[in-house]
Amino acid sequence: MTDRLTDRSLRAFADDLSSGAPVPGGGSAAAYAGALGASLAAMVARIAARKAEPGTHDAFTAAVDELREEFLRLVDDDAGAFAVVAEAMKLPKKTDEEKRVRAERLQTALHAASRVPLRLPAACRKLLDACERGLEIASTSTISDIGVAALLGEAALRGAALNVMINLAGLTDAAQVKVLSEELDRTLEGTAEQRRRVTDFVESRVAR
Repeated sequence: MTDRLTDRSLRAFADDLSSGAPVPGGGSAAAYAGALGASLAAMVARIAARKAEPGTHDAFTAAVDELREEFLRLVDDDAGAFAVVAEAMKLPKKTDEEKRVRAERLQTALHAASRVPLRLPAACRKLLDACERGLEIASTSTISDIGVAALLGEAALRGAALNVMINLAGLTDAAQVKVLSEELDRTLEGTAEQRRRVTDFVESRVAR
């Protein structure tokens, strides 16, 4: 296995996910879903640019390309963060001192592992914003792609939220849990309605 998941083929990545190893897991899969959504949004913009004045959609395309890169970074960052958690869980716990060291390492790793997937919902929120803007430029042949991009963005967001929550469940610092939980809640607020606006519009355009 190469050091970077994003350097692997789609089949190899799927094989990694289906293996008995805990890494990569749902966080990396969620981030990759976001990357696919951003890629679709970029495709829609580039197709629209063919019939628009030069430069008209450059800012939009650059923004979603940047999002795609962020999602791809998160594929590897999430795997790396959880790998540290997995290593901490393997530490011995026979003596009181071993238990203390293991608990400290695990808490530090869980906190870091909670911060990484919190970057993912923020990126997903930007993707959903882009999908709403993309409705204005999508052609009749690419309007469904914007819908799929929004669905992928929401899937990535909900997946990231689950990963944050499971990591927070293992944290013992109530103050940290409160801060991270509130940050997650703020990011999630209104996203289901936002995705619905996009897909409702798309369905109105493609309805039989």
